[in-house]
Amino acid sequence: MDDLELNKSIKNFKKNGDRLSFEKIYRHFMPKIYRFVFLKIRDKYMAEDITSEIFIKVYKNLKNTNLNALTFKIWLYKISKNVLIDFYRSKNRQPEEILVDDFEYSDDLHVIKNKFTVENQFEDKELNFENPDLIEALSELPELQKETIILRYVEDLNYNAIGKILNKNETAVRVLKFRALVNLKHKLEKKNG
Repeated sequence: MDDLELNKSIKNFKKNGDRLSFEKIYRHFMPKIYRFVFLKIRDKYMAEDITSEIFIKVYKNLKNTNLNALTFKIWLYKISKNVLIDFYRSKNRQPEEILVDDFEYSDDLHVIKNKFTVENQFEDKELNFENPDLIEALSELPELQKETIILRYVEDLNYNAIGKILNKNETAVRVLKFRALVNLKHKLEKKNG
C-alpha cells in the first residue's frame, strides 16, 4: 500500500466508516505491528492478543484524528508502544534494561554493519528471520535501543519518524541506533567467540 492509497483509505474510513478501507489498512499494517510487538515480547500468543488490542484502538479512534499517511504510521507505532507499556504494567513486568557502556567499541559503524549485516538477519523461523542468535541478542538490548533497531531495520522507518515515535530528536535516534549496533556486535561476538 503506497501513501496515496493509505491516504484514500483513511479518508474513506473517516468520512463514511467504510469497513473495506479499514480492512485494507489492517491487512497492510497488521504483519508489521505483529512483528514489532513479537520482537519486543517474544511470545507468539501474547503478541497476537496485543496486536488485536492495538487495532481495536486504531478502529475506535481513527475517525477522531486528522492524519495523513506519514502521521498515521507514527500514530500507529505510538499506540503500539503505549499498549506494550500497558501490557508490562498490567503484568507487573518491566522490560529488561542492560547497560551498554561497559565495553570498548570501534567508531567505524560500517565495519559493524558489514560484519553482521543487521538489515538482512532478523529472526525467528516463525517470522522468516534467519539468525536466531541475532534475535536473542536483540531481545537483550535496552528497550529504547531495541525499539530503534526494530523501527529502523525491520519496519524501515526513517530517523525523523522514529524520533517522533520515541519522543527523541534525530541525533538521539542515530546515537541510539549506533549504540544498539555496537551492543549487538558485542553480544554476537561473545556468543560466537
